[in-house]
Amino acid sequence: MGLALIEKIIALFLMLFAGFALVKKDILKKEDSQTLSKLCLYLISPCVLFHAFTVEVTPERQKAFFLCGVLALGIQGFFTLFIFLLDKIFPMTVVEKTAVIYSNCGNIIIPIVAYALGEEYLIYITAYIGVYNILLWTHGISLFKKQLKKAGKKGDFADTVTENVGEASVLKKLSGFLKNPNILAIIFGFLCFSFRIDLPRPLGQAIKDIGGMIGPVSMMVTGMVLAKMPVARFFQNKRLFFVTFLRMVFFPICLLLFFKLGHIASLLPMGKEIFLVTYLSAIAPSGTSVNQFAIIYEQDAEYASCINIFTTLVAIVTMPLFVYLYLWMI
Repeated sequence: MGLALIEKIIALFLMLFAGFALVKKDILKKEDSQTLSKLCLYLISPCVLFHAFTVEVTPERQKAFFLCGVLALGIQGFFTLFIFLLDKIFPMTVVEKTAVIYSNCGNIIIPIVAYALGEEYLIYITAYIGVYNILLWTHGISLFKKQLKKAGKKGDFADTVTENVGEASVLKKLSGFLKNPNILAIIFGFLCFSFRIDLPRPLGQAIKDIGGMIGPVSMMVTGMVLAKMPVARFFQNKRLFFVTFLRMVFFPICLLLFFKLGHIASLLPMGKEIFLVTYLSAIAPSGTSVNQFAIIYEQDAEYASCINIFTTLVAIVTMPLFVYLYLWMI
């Protein structure tokens, strides 16, 4: 299993380079990635998430789903506490803190799990995504809001920016979050899973087939975006390498030791494979939502974008390596 899984992860990243090459050769434009991104976000990804809940309902799966959610909460809590303590010794910006705490557990990990492990494991990633989004839209936003109030400025400016840019925008974003097709897919999928509701076979097959495109499309979109990113921008801020080290090396090692010493895999009969989904979600590159929050709260969105893209590039090496170590050690 180990070698086959790593080969499939590498194959996905090769698809990334396919998208990169198409833009570099002027066959496609970077702007074309927006159309493919919308297709992926609003159709393919929701189909994948909904289809994840069409597996047979068993007490074992329900228990595994619950444990994955608890484990996700514990992992995110550890990330948050560690960065809180580190910030006391080595002050970090709000962009750096959130980029380290919150991973891209959706866009990158969904295709990897679907393609490399199989669709039957997708249900366990929805547990992580659910916990992740709750914390991101509470704790994550609070960090940016606190920084905005610090920024400047007493009096009318801070109040106006906070009210007009912060709270109003966040309420609008939160409303959009609840209408997000991916979140709706998880909600309706969970209801179908809980109440054992079966879709008509043609509809279920259509959802399954559309979701099967998630790997190639999402990875090629990432490659198309990378193609137009100036390399020099990565070296303008030396702290980028420290942030990348924390997210892509230090945390994966800490979690690996936790899984090993805590005998986490022994909690379930197929614990090693099931909790690999949680491990992958936790060691993913920096989340794209950090970029969006940085724009809303005027907190160096360009630096946030650099962190996201650079950690994605680094993941080409680190993720196969840590998956190998996980399969070897756990």
